[in-house]
Amino acid sequence: MADKTILLTHAFDGKFEEIYEHILDFTKFGKFHPYMKNVTELSKIEPNCIKYQVNEEVVLFGFLKIKPNYEAEIIELEPQKHIRYYSFIKNAVRLNINFIFPENHAESPINVIERIELKGNGLLIAYFASILTKAHFQTFENLRKNLKTSE
Repeated sequence: MADKTILLTHAFDGKFEEIYEHILDFTKFGKFHPYMKNVTELSKIEPNCIKYQVNEEVVLFGFLKIKPNYEAEIIELEPQKHIRYYSFIKNAVRLNINFIFPENHAESPINVIERIELKGNGLLIAYFASILTKAHFQTFENLRKNLKTSE
């Protein structure tokens, strides 16, 4: 079992509340993710935790299409400050993603820190980390563009 941690920073101009809402609501987040084709809310586990069903479609090595389906738990650990995504993908990769938000919501740009922690087979984790990093940069670029056009 191997571990890998990735640290990303996403800078936004705009309203903190809109940015936060699009990360907290996984159905909204999924609309900007290049591989998520469907995100469905399954249940509220407790007031600050919601479970979702996620259906993805990814092309590996330029020709191999896979369609992973998995459940994800989205937990608001500290309102307006810390959100965690947790999922166990294809019974092979444990994924924890922590989003940390700035104390000062009026700052510009608003820097969202994304800490991604992966556990699983070493070779699988290395390849998965590469795909995930690119997908999340694209997700946040898509979100930035959307928030700018909605101003």
